[in-house]
This record gives sequence, C-alpha cells and structure tokens, in this order.
Amino acid sequence: LSTSVRTPSFCPGCPHRDSASVLNKLVDDFMDADHMKQKHRTDPVDLVFHGDIGCYSLLKYEPFERLMHNLSGMGLGGGTGAGIDPFIQNKQLVFMGDSTFFHSGMTAISDSIKHGQDITYVILDNKTTAMTGHQPTPGVDVDILGNPTFAQDIEQVVRGLAGPEGSGSALIARMNPADRQTYQETMEAALLKDGVKIIIADKECGITFNRRKRAEQNRVIKEKGFLPEEHLINVTPEVCEYCLECTRATGCSGLTVEDSLHGPKITTDLSLCVADGACTRVEVGNGDKTCPSFEQVEISRVQAPEVQTESMDLSDLPEPASRDFDTAWYAYIAGVGGMGINTISAILSVAGARQGYTVRFTNKKGLAIRNGSVYSHVSFTKDDRVISQLTPYGHVDLLLGLELLEAVRGLNPDGTGRVASPEHTTAVVETGKRHTILTLTGKDDFDTGDLEALLKRYTQADRYFGMDLGEISERFLGNKIYANSILLGAAYQRGALPLTLENIRWAMKHNIKPAELDANLKAFDMGRKAALDPDAFLKPYAPTTCAALMAEKADILDMTRGKQLAAAYRELTAGAEGLDLDEAAKVQFALGVYDLIQWGGPDYARTYVDLVKQVYHRDSSDFCYEATGAAVRFLPRAMAYKDEIYVANLLTSEEKRRRDYERYNIDPDRGDPRRSARRAART
Repeated sequence: LSTSVRTPSFCPGCPHRDSASVLNKLVDDFMDADHMKQKHRTDPVDLVFHGDIGCYSLLKYEPFERLMHNLSGMGLGGGTGAGIDPFIQNKQLVFMGDSTFFHSGMTAISDSIKHGQDITYVILDNKTTAMTGHQPTPGVDVDILGNPTFAQDIEQVVRGLAGPEGSGSALIARMNPADRQTYQETMEAALLKDGVKIIIADKECGITFNRRKRAEQNRVIKEKGFLPEEHLINVTPEVCEYCLECTRATGCSGLTVEDSLHGPKITTDLSLCVADGACTRVEVGNGDKTCPSFEQVEISRVQAPEVQTESMDLSDLPEPASRDFDTAWYAYIAGVGGMGINTISAILSVAGARQGYTVRFTNKKGLAIRNGSVYSHVSFTKDDRVISQLTPYGHVDLLLGLELLEAVRGLNPDGTGRVASPEHTTAVVETGKRHTILTLTGKDDFDTGDLEALLKRYTQADRYFGMDLGEISERFLGNKIYANSILLGAAYQRGALPLTLENIRWAMKHNIKPAELDANLKAFDMGRKAALDPDAFLKPYAPTTCAALMAEKADILDMTRGKQLAAAYRELTAGAEGLDLDEAAKVQFALGVYDLIQWGGPDYARTYVDLVKQVYHRDSSDFCYEATGAAVRFLPRAMAYKDEIYVANLLTSEEKRRRDYERYNIDPDRGDPRRSARRAART
C-alpha cells in the first residue's frame, strides 16, 4: 500500500488549471536571475502563495504544489496575505474563488487596498460554486432556487473598493486565462508592480461548460442518431518521447499512459478528454515550440458508426442464486471522483429500501474532484435496529471496487480503514489502471497484478471477480462512464447482492438521468453477461511476433514505398534468424530496421543491423544477451532522431491512419470521408 498515494486533479477543461499552468511557468521565470535582470531587478523575487477552500485547493498538490504555501479556511488566504504583508519583503499572490470573494474575500482585498499593501489577488471567476455541487454565486443572474435575479459584478465591486482613478488605485484587469500569452504578460506585470493588483480570471467552470456541450450533443444524437462532427485531441505515439512535460505542466486527468512497441507513451483518455487544447499549448525544448505529437482531430460522419453491442445477445440471462443475510449486510463502494460512486450508493440504498430493509449509508467526498478518493458505505438490516453508518472492521460483505487502487485501500489493516476480510467479503472490481497524478508525472507507479493478488488474498478468493470494465464500457458503449453500471450488473449476477432484479432496475430508473438510462440499463446487462461469460468481451488480440510484425511492415512498405524497398526490408530483418534472442528482442529488431529504413533508407538500416551483430558476437548467453537487447531497443532511437522530416513522416504514416480509423471507428465504406481523421492546425 506504500504506493497508494492518490492526489486529486483538476477536471479537464478547468479554468483554474489554466491559471496554474501559466503561474507555474512564471515561478520558474521569477527564480531565474537573468530573467529578473531583464526586468530591471538585481535579485530573484521570492513569491509567497496563499489560498483557501475551493477547487483551487488542488494548487496545494502536485504538479502545482509550489502555488499554495498555505491552505486555510474560506476567505483566510487573503487574510493571511494581508496579515503578514507588513512583516515580509516578499511578493505575495492570493488565489480566491468567486464564491469566496462574495463570502469573505472582499474584506481582505479592502484591507490590502486601504493599507497600501503589496499583494496580487487572482480572483477565479468561474460563475459557480463548483466544489460543493455547482450552486449559483452572486455573480450569476439566478438565486439558489433558480429564480431570476441580477448578477453582482466582481469587477465593479473591486473598482469601488480601489477608489477613484488617479488616487493610487489598484491595478485591475479581467481576462480569460485560456489566452495564455496575454494572461502571462499581465500576471508578470502585476507581480512586478508594487501595490495591490487584482486579476479576474474569467472563464466558466469546465464541468458546467461540458454539461451543456454534452446536452447539445445528446440532442443531436436523439435527432439524427449520431454526431455528424466531433472534435478531439489525439496523440501520435511514435512522435511522443514520453518526456512527461504535458502531464507535469497541466496535471490533466484527460491524459493517460499506454504501452506500445516503442515503450510507454502519453495518450488522451477518450472518456475524460474534453478537447480544450490545454495539453497542446505546453512549451517544450527552448520554450518556442509546442509538442508535435499532439493534434486536433476532426471526425465527420454521414451515418452512425457500428455498435458492437447490437450483435450481442443480452436477453434470457439466468437469474443468479439469491443472496441472503442473517442480521446485517454491508457494502463498501470505492473509487475516485467522476466514476459515479455516489450514484451506485444511491441505487443500492433505494433498492434496499424498496425491498423492505432498514438502510444506512454514508458517502465520503472530501477532495473528490477528478481522481480524488471517494467511498461509500451501505448497510441493510431486516429490522429497525440502529447500526453504524460505517462498516465495522472486517465485516463488509461486498467490496465493489470501481478503481483498483482505492479498492485495495479497504484492506488496510491500520486503524479503522480495513473493511474487508477473507471470511466475509466478496470482491467485485474494475481492474483497469486509473493513473494517479504521481504516476502520470513519473514519480510513482503501481502494478495492477499485485493489487489483484492482494484482493484475492484478503477476500474470498473463490468469489472474486475482476475485469477491465472501463475498457469494455468505452469499446462497446463509447464511454467509460458506464463502467459503474457494468460492475453493478456483475455483482448482481455473481449473487453478491441481496436485492431483486426488479428493485435494482426500479432504483436505477429513479437515480439516473433519463437521457442516460437506456445506456446504463444496457451496461447493467453487459455486467451480468460478463459475470457469466467473460470471454464474450475479450478484445481481439493477435500476439505480436517477429514474423507477424515483419509481414505487416513489409506490406506497408510495398503499398506506400514500392516492392523494392519492401524486399530490402525482408532481407535485412532476416538477419534476426541467426541471433539467439527471445521473441520480444526479435520484435524490437524488426521494428528498428523498419524505422531506420523509413528514416534513411536500406543502407542506413543495414548499418544498424551490422552494429547489432557486432554487439551480439561480443555478448554472451551467460548474460542473457543483455547488451544486445539494449542495442536492439535503443540504438534506433539514437539513429532515427526526430527531425522535422521524420516527424512529418510519422504524422502521416499508414500505421497512424489505420490506428486512428480503428480508435475513432472511421469506416469509409459506410460513408465516412477519408479525411475524417485528419491532422488539423494545432492550437
């Protein structure tokens, strides 16, 4: 459990993340003495950051942990900055949400202005109280009940506090933080200027924006049966160098890691990415270029893509053996923010109440913004006895794990955190790897196989069920969001729920939005099917062998570059047959030859083959040919360096076209234009 550190992250599209990315870069600049000399100062400027409760509390954590030195109560970030200003020489910056401004933050700003302090206030105006459920703020034109009213304007308020122009009034600026260049220049000027400065970062909350966007997409889908146009962000793995600059600069949970023959690569999570383009604006190298592996993809369709579940028989699923209990039944649902843990808790609770049980439940949220830990406890009794809303130590009957790392946390023997035991607990878990911020930024890692072994060891191993249900949900239903209903269906079919099918379906209808109900009911039946026949959902997979890779690459060369080059590739890769290497090393050898033919032609690739053979003949089986394996894998990376010409080739390769068509379900035979998955101008 030592690696089970889960830091929450900003939601994709979050405006606070835009501010954080700009300020993170500014911190580097302000600590650069040469940069400061250009700004007519002789010493680096030490910045002190303050903040308080809200979505922007995540600035206390990686990868933006430098941007909040103290985290206190609502409105106290400004109070802390104002309070210590007379006693320090440092520049200070205070983050403040719009709800906090109206709650108590304007008091600190008033105090700073009145006393001529040197503080920069960044008011994050996202037009909602996002952390506690998107309640309206005084800055919008409806009240808490949704009745129309007038919007109080933050800018007018602070201008009133600042006093008349010409009387030493504060610098006040309002702008969209997504306009990175302007925002950075304004922020830098504000920090260098003495006195009170107020920057209003004006951008709608990513969640409310994308809810409206999804509602419009659902309307189009209902009308036409499909989306005629989609805009997505794609990453070309062959171009990605896995430098992790994008994850360290944005901390975006819309990015994830995938394995490829060239090693681990960053990619976009199709279920989480909102295509706001923040990852494409990360500066790399000397700071004057963005990463070329990112691209905007435009998908056009004339009819709905094929759906795999249409050909799957989900009818006549047999009823499982009924599950019963004597005195009390306990369930523990574990996952992270954005997975629908509380929805599953509500479904179980409502279904249990309808079945006649006395129900107790509690939901833990805390910093449950995207990727933060979330768990729920649900208990049933057959009488009116009062029991704890928390599961007693080691007494949970069902451990429902929507995220593997959080499910394992229920095994922790320290303190009162342990709910599972080998005597009582059936574990039904989603085994797909959901990366933490620390694993995305390369500072930590965990192995899902090890976590599954722990679950089997400390629960009833013969009743264990685990599958990568997120991948199944995305492949069959288009989004990982339905994985929770798949998991619920699997738990029901395994006989782990003391509930009838009728009551579960009734509870789902009363806890899921009508627009999403049909997909969730289908997902529930898919979970039942997966519990009965896991092989029905296995992703078609052809083992990568050297022979298969050689045939594929030779075919591509024949089609794109001509038969002569394809023949040269076959001749060069045949050299692997005389090397006593394992299959994985031979695959890498064939891949290296192909990459180098693409980069510099057959003569250049032959240089690689000759060098590998030289290393091999000086290597030894006593050392498992480790030196040869290293040369096979890493030498092509040094020889096929990614200049503009080679990158352009990788971005327009046949492999990329095939992969993109498969990933985005593009089928020209069904009328999809062949330009559907094309490279667009990067933002």
